Amino acid sequence: MYVILFGVGAGFIFISFFLDTFVDVDGGFISILQPKLIAIFLAVMGGFGIILSSHFGTVITLIISVLCGLLIAVLINRLVIKPLYKAQNTSTFDKQATIGTQAKVISPIPQGGYGKIRYSVSGSVVTGPAKSQDGGEIKVGENVSIMHIKDSTYLVKKSN
Repeated sequence: MYVILFGVGAGFIFISFFLDTFVDVDGGFISILQPKLIAIFLAVMGGFGIILSSHFGTVITLIISVLCGLLIAVLINRLVIKPLYKAQNTSTFDKQATIGTQAKVISPIPQGGYGKIRYSVSGSVVTGPAKSQDGGEIKVGENVSIMHIKDSTYLVKKSN
């Protein structure tokens, strides 16, 4: 029985990690019900059951295996999965929040045309297409202010 639990858990871990790259499958509000954590619980419980079944009785093996499975699943959730998820979510930013930010023109913006700007946000350097808000020309190296964002294009004006 423990060999089956171990095999199902280990197989489920691999399938879960591969599927998670294509589909976001978490446990919703109850994070302990994530498929990865269920798989880890099953694999650890099966592994401990295999090891302990030759040394202890059925009931004691089952209790220790369940407790070890729960402990390891909770530890991996708290120490690995949650910190990684939090780090993933904090690395993005809201482009609309960059309105008013100072930027530098890195590709000239011709009269009525498009160029490229560079600015820093949350410690990251961001570049993007830009157009002069008043339609005028802006040369490379000039400082600009981001005034508006329309269809992923920054509308900028020269800074004084």
